[in-house]
Amino acid sequence: MKNVFTVLLLIGLSGLMSAQKKAEKDIWSGTYMVNEMSNGVVTTTDTLVVVRMKDADAEEVRDKEKSDLVRWSMISKRDGGKDKITVKRFLFDLANDEDEYKEFGLTDMHKEGKINCIDGGHFFICQTAPDTTVAFGKEETYFTKTGFFGVWLHYGVVELQKK
Repeated sequence: MKNVFTVLLLIGLSGLMSAQKKAEKDIWSGTYMVNEMSNGVVTTTDTLVVVRMKDADAEEVRDKEKSDLVRWSMISKRDGGKDKITVKRFLFDLANDEDEYKEFGLTDMHKEGKINCIDGGHFFICQTAPDTTVAFGKEETYFTKTGFFGVWLHYGVVELQKK
């Protein structure tokens, strides 16, 4: 009886370890400080909280988004967390001609595993290695000290620091 219990325990642990290896690492959930530089002084102007949420329902998204249903929620502490928005990874499904990195000149970096981005509609957030210069096409670059930065429509690029 003791041996049967041991075998069952090992089988159960093996299954658990296998499931853990297959689980995708969540690189986005966390707290991000929005830092801006003015006159050589870094000021934190907001704190963003990103949390993994339930995957989108394939029946409720556009056809092109069905290749990646993973979603996160995000709130801004500056507005008291009143406006929770849903964010998703940039689509990158070359088989279906979907490459949201292309518009910003980041396709090659993404293919090389050097950058990942999430989209919140009027902004996006990217992760890369610390101390990296990111080229947006041929003319614009941004140096990120922390490896995290956000781009807001009509506002520009800001450095983020993940806690």
